[in-house]
Amino acid sequence: SSGINAEWPLRPGVTKESICQRKGCGKAKVDVSDEEDYEGTCEHHPGCPIFHEGMKYWSCCNKKTTDFNDFLKQKGCTKGTHLWGDSSQKKAVQCRYDWHQTGDTVNFTVYAKKVKPELCTVNCNAVKLQMEIHFGDDQVFTFDKVLAGIIEPEKSKITYSATKVEVKMRKAEFFAWPSTFVL
Repeated sequence: SSGINAEWPLRPGVTKESICQRKGCGKAKVDVSDEEDYEGTCEHHPGCPIFHEGMKYWSCCNKKTTDFNDFLKQKGCTKGTHLWGDSSQKKAVQCRYDWHQTGDTVNFTVYAKKVKPELCTVNCNAVKLQMEIHFGDDQVFTFDKVLAGIIEPEKSKITYSATKVEVKMRKAEFFAWPSTFVL
């Protein structure tokens, strides 16, 4: 026996359209035969991407480049087993966000590329802000925090653009919120 069983069932949710979730691999299940789907066939980067002073490289192999496309094409430095992801699964990710305030408003901005407003939800009441921002390739950012002050939700406004979501919240009380706007 060769030790490779072509009859192995796929994990629930893993289809031929599933993509390897390891950084730098990106192969589709459909492109990898059952015989090739074993330990040592996934070439990936176990480290994290680093962007510093114009240079782009992986912390695991330190092959540096200034061109982003060359960085994306860098072959993995480690071999292992593919980690097939559920192609219907949303990828929960962190996004950069910030806020500023004026006398009567608090403005909260989430930065995400290719925002899909039709899938996003933003809910707020007088003391809480909840967001689910859908963007990019099925990526989702969630935010659920208690505010440091009271707002008037009916006088608040949401603006969507391709690269960010802005929530302009009207303060119920005219005072400066502390620098940690959420608890």
